This record gives sequence, C-alpha cells and structure tokens, in this order.
Amino acid sequence: MTFFKDKIIYLILFFMITFFIQGIFKLPVIDRDEARFASASKTMLKTQDYIDIKMDEEPRYKKPVGIYWAQVFSNYIFGSKPYDEIWVYRLPSLFGVVLSFFLINNFITSIYNQRISLLTLFFLTLSLLTISEVHQAKTDGLLFLTIVTCNLLILSAFKKKKISIRNKIIFWVTMAVGVLIKGPIIFIFVILPLLIFSIIQKKNYFSFFFNFYGFIVFLLISIPWFVLITIKTNGLFWHESIVNDFFNKVRSGQESHGFYPGYYTVLIFLFFWPGSIFLPKLLLNLKKKWKLIIKNDSGVLFLILWFFVPFVVYEFVPTKLPHYIYPSYAALSILISKLLDDTKLSKDNLKYSFLPLIFFPLIIVSVLFYAVYEYSFIDISFSFILIGFIIIILLMLFFYKKKNVKKLLFTSFSFQLTLYIVLVHFLIPRIDKLWISERINKAIDIRKSNYDEIFHYGFNEPSLKFLISHKSQKIEPSKVLSEDLKIKKILFIISNEYSKMMEVDERYSEFKLIDQFVGFNYSQGKGVLVKIFEN
Repeated sequence: MTFFKDKIIYLILFFMITFFIQGIFKLPVIDRDEARFASASKTMLKTQDYIDIKMDEEPRYKKPVGIYWAQVFSNYIFGSKPYDEIWVYRLPSLFGVVLSFFLINNFITSIYNQRISLLTLFFLTLSLLTISEVHQAKTDGLLFLTIVTCNLLILSAFKKKKISIRNKIIFWVTMAVGVLIKGPIIFIFVILPLLIFSIIQKKNYFSFFFNFYGFIVFLLISIPWFVLITIKTNGLFWHESIVNDFFNKVRSGQESHGFYPGYYTVLIFLFFWPGSIFLPKLLLNLKKKWKLIIKNDSGVLFLILWFFVPFVVYEFVPTKLPHYIYPSYAALSILISKLLDDTKLSKDNLKYSFLPLIFFPLIIVSVLFYAVYEYSFIDISFSFILIGFIIIILLMLFFYKKKNVKKLLFTSFSFQLTLYIVLVHFLIPRIDKLWISERINKAIDIRKSNYDEIFHYGFNEPSLKFLISHKSQKIEPSKVLSEDLKIKKILFIISNEYSKMMEVDERYSEFKLIDQFVGFNYSQGKGVLVKIFEN
C-alpha cells in the first residue's frame, strides 16, 4: 500500500494524459492564436529557418521563438510531412502542464503534505482554464511550467530557509526559458512578487537567489536568439513585439479584448471552479490571519503575492484574456488546499459559497444549450444530457445544504468529467458550422486527386492557412491566368460576396457549382456561405 501511496502521482498523470488526449485529437484547429502559432511553426519546418518567425511570407513577431522551437521539436518526434496535424503542435502545452503538476506534487508534498498536493492537483486539473490551455498550441502551457518551477523553488527556499547552488542554477535556467517563450511576462509572476515580498519583509531576497554562474547561464540561453533576430530583421522584431504588441496591450484594449478592471475577478468564478467555491472562506481566513502570516509564515505570504500581484497588474492592463493570469491559479490552488487540509474539510469552509457553487454550472449548462440550439439541433440524446447535468447540480445543492465538503468535491468532479465527455464526444462533432476550415480541408482532401490546381478566396482565417497552405493557393478570381482556366482542371473554393466575381467574369462561364455549405465564423461573429466550383 505504501508503494501505491508514494506513486499515486504517476497514476494521476497517466489518467490525465489519457483523458485529455481525446480532446487534443478531436478538437479542430482553433482561430486565431493557436492557428497562427501552429502556422508559424509549420513554416519553420518547411523553410528550415529556426531563427526567423513567419507564417509563409508574413512576419510573426509578437512572441519570442521558444514555443515555435517546442512545436518544431514535437513534429520531429511525432509528426510527418506536410506537418498539418494540429494535435502534434498541442503536445508541448500538454507536456508543460503535466510536468508542472508533477513538480507541484513533489514540492508541495515535501513542503506541506501529500493531501495538500493532491487537492492542489484536483483543483487545477478541473479548472476550465487548465482544460482550455492543455488543448491549444500556444505559449501558456510551457510558460506555466517555467513560472511554476521558479516559484516552487522560491517557496521551498522560504520554508526550508535555504536553497542549494543547484536549485539556484535551475532557477536561472528556467527564467531564461521563460523569457524565450513569452519575453518579460515571467518577471511579472516571479520577480515582481519577490520584490514586493522583500519590501514587506524589509530584506533583500534577490541576493538569496542570485548566483553568478546561474545568471551567466541565463544570459547565454536567453540573449543569443534576440541578437540574431535583431540582425535578421533589422530591428523589426522589437518594433512589432514591444511597440505594436506589448505596449499597445498595456495602453489600450487590442483585438476586441479590452475590458475594465474586475474582468478577472468575475471570471475566476467561472474558470477556476470548483476551487472558486472556497474562495470566500479563503479570503476571510487570510484577512483574519494577515498580521500573523506576515510575521511567521513566509511561505503563505509568498503564495498570496504569487496570486495577487499578477492578478492586480492584469486587472489594470486594458487588454484582457482569461489565460493571462493562469499561472496565478497554481498559487490559489495551493492556498485553498492548505485551508481545507488545515480545517480537515470543515463545513465552515462553505461559508458564503452558494453563489460561487451555482454560478459555473448554470452558466455552462446555459451556454451548452445555446450552442446546440443555435448551431445544431436538440434531440433526445441532448435531452438526456441536460437531465444528467440537472441531477448532478441537484446533488451538489443537496451536499451543500448538508455541508458535506468531501461529497461536494466528488460531485463537482463528476460535473467536470461529464462536461468534458459531452464537449469532446457530443458537442464538437455536432457544431460543425463553426469548423469552416475543417470542412473546406475535407472537401479538398476528397477531391484533390482530380484537379491540377486548387484555389480559394474569401474566407481566410489562420486555421485555413494552417490546414491547406501546402495544397491550395489563395488567389482572387480575377488574378487567375486565363490560360490556366482553359487548360487546367481547377477546383475553386470561394466564400460570401466574392463568388459574384466568378458569376460576372466571362472567363468562368464553364465553371459550375458542385457543392456549398453555410458556416459561422466565430472569430468575426458572422455567417459564411462557402461555394465550391469546378470547370
């Protein structure tokens, strides 16, 4: 029994990988960030240029190169030409989160106990934000790993009152990797909380973690690529990444993602559920013990700063997306788990928790109903799914009334488990109106052997570029050579008003409509009519 108790983390991570891999395989390419990252990595594979970052010929200078190297490496191991399988690009995100969970288990078990570590993994795994980030080929899964590693080293040092030279070097190496993944963002989650911790404690803790050789390694890892990209782009990288991306996000809301302060405060009850159920009690407890924490518990103080400092910073940054504060969820999970363990799952932990308990399930079921009603159809199978969710919600309310924390946790797990299975195996296949790029790609794959050329125009989301750039050419109908229209067998996929170009251009008189479908572009919030022509 001791063996299974000690090795339970491996069993948890195995089931986590096995479970999430379903969605990683089934979920189509997501617009727009995921598709852009994957397309740039695909271009890197095609050109064998591992310094510059482009989507075909279009520069992509918003983030450093770390995530692209990770996705390229993933394709070298698991992918094959033409490198258009999106699940391969998602593996670094899965790897980052799973390895983070392994480290959290080891550190928190060592610092506190295994009950707290397992509860922490419970809340993080069930968090909607974790589920979202694991399934997308973006920077945030690997950034999460680097931030968690650095801050766990800091937490361990505070609890044990010492840090080895090896851990100092690991700290600086991890910082360097974080910089290569998302630039200075890691400083907001690691250095800034440490700075405020030093101010509160009136002691310079930077000297405690500084190591000359570690800092040199940090420079050797993080600086060379930035020098090379500066030379290669004549400084354009810095203008695009710092001025057009970073500073503009700080100054005003970008790409329709501008929100007022309070955005993350509201969304934490949606994206951190079921952990958010215990947030009111945690805040009351921290307020009550604040002076004692400052005086006697440096570990808890750092966890508080790890969560609150980035959280407050991002609340006041105009451009907001839910995943920006994801690394702070690790600290919050540890704090809530420690609270539950210290109070031995006391019923008092459910104080003021009714609204946080019910908010997430009601929103999710409402959104699920809307998605099926708007983009699919309601049938008997969906009716049974709704009944299942209602039963689980009623059970949660029953256990809440009984103040049974353990059974409430189990039913919240059942809700998230059911939700994931419904999303992956029921909803994704049913709302194919949203997967326009996937449908166009399938239309091409079915017919491509019959044509000399395949063209497309009109619908041009990044997901389409990722899927078909190697087998179709984007070109305006009026720009196609007349000679090609006469001597080549051509498939032309065109959307919305652009199809009128073919109707009025006499050169396309021999083309006929062979298929069409209606989709919904969720990135732009409008319908799309896709028509497929052949000559």
